[in-house]
Amino acid sequence: MESVIDPNLNADIYRNMTAADRPPVPDKNLQFILIHNEKSAILGGTNMTDRYWSGTVWYYNDILDFTREKAFIATKTESGVCDGAHLGQDKFVISEDSGVLQILGLVETADTQLQELQSLGYACLHDSSLLTLSVFQDNARLVTGGMDYCIKVWDTAELIATHSFSFAHTDIVTSVDVQPKSTTTFVSTSLDCEALMWDIRQPNPAQSILKKQLFGLTTVNWNSVLDHIIAIGTDNGDVILVDTRKASDSALQNAKVFPRSVHKLLFNPNPERSEEIACCCDDTLVRVLDINRNFSLIYENERHTDFVRGLAWYKDELVSCSWDNSVNKHTIHPCDDH
Repeated sequence: MESVIDPNLNADIYRNMTAADRPPVPDKNLQFILIHNEKSAILGGTNMTDRYWSGTVWYYNDILDFTREKAFIATKTESGVCDGAHLGQDKFVISEDSGVLQILGLVETADTQLQELQSLGYACLHDSSLLTLSVFQDNARLVTGGMDYCIKVWDTAELIATHSFSFAHTDIVTSVDVQPKSTTTFVSTSLDCEALMWDIRQPNPAQSILKKQLFGLTTVNWNSVLDHIIAIGTDNGDVILVDTRKASDSALQNAKVFPRSVHKLLFNPNPERSEEIACCCDDTLVRVLDINRNFSLIYENERHTDFVRGLAWYKDELVSCSWDNSVNKHTIHPCDDH
């Protein structure tokens, strides 16, 4: 009697199959979510359970329902996706595990008059996985960092690296974030335990703003209203608030927020609620904290069943995505209600 159980995907039977012949495997490990002007959204996922490490990007023109069947259009990538950012309503950039930086856009085909996501350009100048990116406000330049310890500043029109800082850190670059309303300044974090603020106009562009002795720095986010305030996460589960106007290593606040490594921090872009910061870690927790009250807890949720990776603000809601293949919405009440 023949077995009704499919063989392991690493078995010999699958090794020489083409992509068209292989059985479909859903990209259930969602990596990031982006919402643009409350009108459209991008969801990125990576296939971590198949023999082939690929990814998918879904584009939504309606942000009420993030089930994959409701996506307006989707496209596959040749390697896993790590991060993304909008360059406009129907144009965005993604970073991939292979080191590829790719710009995708919604394009109407001439023969069918249908819209599809097309690659508008790509480059591969990083020597390892491209983990993080951030776009300056004018959309003319962006910053990338990755596992090759390198940071690059790119011209988005030509997709060429105008600045390349080899060994910008002495370990993996975990996160970069541009200063709001600036076209030259950004901050970076690394597992080398140091956060650097960069100004590419200067002959010596990097300045240390935080250095920890024992814990790597895993993520960073700039407050969109108070542009001198930066939040930094560590692999020890701490969240640190830094004032860039003060001397190096002077933290405003430091709190143990998670039992595991902090993965993402995201300030509320609403000017009236800029004290709220959403955060997630290598766990199922989603939390929102108040930086004006010593990181007091505003909201907590544990609906996800796997690591939470992506966060996005939308009006009074926070949207999260996870490796459990789900997208959850969280209604966050103003701080004064708590």
